[in-house]
Amino acid sequence: MADPVAPSTAKVKARPRAGPKPLTGWRADLTAFWHGFSQPSALAFGLFGVSVLVTLALCAWFFSESTISGWYGRYLPRSGLDAEGFATREALMAAREDVKYPRLFLLGTSTVAQAVGSGRALEEMIRGLTGQEWRVVVLTTPLQSPTDQFALIDRALEFQQADSPPVVVAVGFGLQRLRWTADQTLIYANDRRLGLRSDWEDAEVRALGGEPLPRSGFYPWDNRKFVLVNGSEALLRLVLQQPAIRLVDQYAVGRKSPPSQEVRDIMGKGMRDNFPYQGRYFSQIERLAADLATKPNTDMVLIEEPLSPALIDNQNLGPLHDQMSRDLADFAKSHDFGYWPVSTEAQFNGSDYFDDLHVLAGPEQDQLRVILARHMKQFLAEKGDAGGE
Repeated sequence: MADPVAPSTAKVKARPRAGPKPLTGWRADLTAFWHGFSQPSALAFGLFGVSVLVTLALCAWFFSESTISGWYGRYLPRSGLDAEGFATREALMAAREDVKYPRLFLLGTSTVAQAVGSGRALEEMIRGLTGQEWRVVVLTTPLQSPTDQFALIDRALEFQQADSPPVVVAVGFGLQRLRWTADQTLIYANDRRLGLRSDWEDAEVRALGGEPLPRSGFYPWDNRKFVLVNGSEALLRLVLQQPAIRLVDQYAVGRKSPPSQEVRDIMGKGMRDNFPYQGRYFSQIERLAADLATKPNTDMVLIEEPLSPALIDNQNLGPLHDQMSRDLADFAKSHDFGYWPVSTEAQFNGSDYFDDLHVLAGPEQDQLRVILARHMKQFLAEKGDAGGE
């Protein structure tokens, strides 16, 4: 007889646990949706592959010279401050547009951009003084290197013909440009801040002792650094249909602050150290002038880039600045192109500048525009093309 107290050795079959209730309604739909993202499936992989191909096709279409130079190119600049994006588009568009009026192309750094602004006010002043309708094309960029200038104007005048309206190319130059050594220029040439390639630029790189970057003919690859910088924001603007509005004179915004003596010393030293070698910069201008001479109905002038008298006095650059201006005037005269010392003629003082390089917006800009327009009038009169005069 079994002990009633002893535990039973008989195996008791465990009752199975009740499983979770199946989800229904919106919870089931949400779970299925999440599994579609988090778990691999043939459908998910197929959709991923299709989206990649569509994105690549969109990039290949958008980042092409035909698209950038057309209506959709307005979405290329990342923001209103993307000077390289705007200059790239302006140059490529200028080459392909149906030209109706003579054009004045402005090349130079932010100092020229700040002095002129968008160009519309200068167009009005030229029209008022000459009776001619001129289009001003602003191809300025911050720290614009010499090779950038070769590239921009080469592509902008790519299809200039003998029967095309006249073109004047105004190139910013001055004492501060002497800091562009060959080594520094080659570094910037390899940096590819612009979204275009140019035969003139490649030739100038070789003239400076460098080797141009190879070209495949496929725009996104040849300009990959530019595409990587502009790509996502440009495509987002395209999708949202929100083009950026260019702010050319963006360099005198906010509250003025005292100039850095350290920066002034660096700038002054660069100008003094390189002044004895200004001949190499004049040679560079000669090469650009020779390239432009291959374009019919095209003239070149040099315009003085603004430089604050406060910096000139602080760094004792007065004698060098005056000598540079005389040398440029003589050089331009001997090569039959103009030199317009607009900043010197404006007789600005340090208070007319936001900083050591950029004039204040407003009356100071207007004064420089008037001087530019007057030089333009005189230039056209000397060529026997004074329009309504």
